[in-house]
Amino acid sequence: MFTTRRHILALAGSPLLARIAAERFDVDRILSINTGKPANTYSRKYVAGASFLLFSIPLGSKSGVGSAFTVIEETKDAVSIRFGAGSYPESARGLNRLGFIQEAVLESGTGQASECAYLAFMTTSQEKNLDQAKRALENSGDVLPYTAAQGCGKRGRFASRVERLQFPSRYTWRDVEALVEKARAAMASSGPLPDGQAPAPEASTFLYSVRRALLDPDRRSVSCLFFNGKQFRLETQKEADPAAGAHFTSRRLVARPEDVLRLDATLTNQHTGEKTPFRIWYEAGAGHEPPLRFDYQAKSFLRLTFEADGPAVAKEKA
Repeated sequence: MFTTRRHILALAGSPLLARIAAERFDVDRILSINTGKPANTYSRKYVAGASFLLFSIPLGSKSGVGSAFTVIEETKDAVSIRFGAGSYPESARGLNRLGFIQEAVLESGTGQASECAYLAFMTTSQEKNLDQAKRALENSGDVLPYTAAQGCGKRGRFASRVERLQFPSRYTWRDVEALVEKARAAMASSGPLPDGQAPAPEASTFLYSVRRALLDPDRRSVSCLFFNGKQFRLETQKEADPAAGAHFTSRRLVARPEDVLRLDATLTNQHTGEKTPFRIWYEAGAGHEPPLRFDYQAKSFLRLTFEADGPAVAKEKA
């Protein structure tokens, strides 16, 4: 299920199309700046669980409704982060939802982002409550709408584009590699990004900003990021979580329960003021690896939890 950077380019089809795709997307251009093999690669798989809510009151939960993966590549000059998640319709009452994002960040000597880019796509979901979700399942057609986005930030400006795509509804999370190919081909036909927004001197991408917060030795952090043409403020704070520590120790994912920390984060849309809280559990001193667990409220009636399916896999350059 993991999609490597080389495999993503291969998914574009022929070598010629792969080269065109690499030139078309800033996320590939940034990664091509360092042509050596990744110095460090960390990956992890997750099992997805869903909790159904009514006025914030849990109605029930189910595990195994989907899965996810995270892959982090570090080179001397750049960081690549890929994340994908989706549902298994046969285990999620027919719900077919998925998303994929790839980020590339060129780091300065101080460890800050000097240039960054992202490319993402996800199924479009308009359901506001359980009744609307049920009707959406009953009225699902032969095509499924997607939102696709790409962006690039450098020299104090951030350019982005959001597009609407449609793919056959027979494609599910299990077909993510084929969907990456189709989404890239559709997005590549739109031409270069428009001029960037300004000012954006400290803006970065979402996954990279979260990673920086995990690595930050301070208990609290604040950062600015752009996604889907919108500016966001990310605020985080950390604290020990003994109960989660005991759980992950029993699963032999950490050696000591006191080393498990929880990052409580809030993502605020700077234009609308809308806030999206989420939580991440990770091992102290291992913030460079994919986390142990994360959850967020996807809808007012739905909370999703992604828990590590096993230890992180690390590969280091000799």
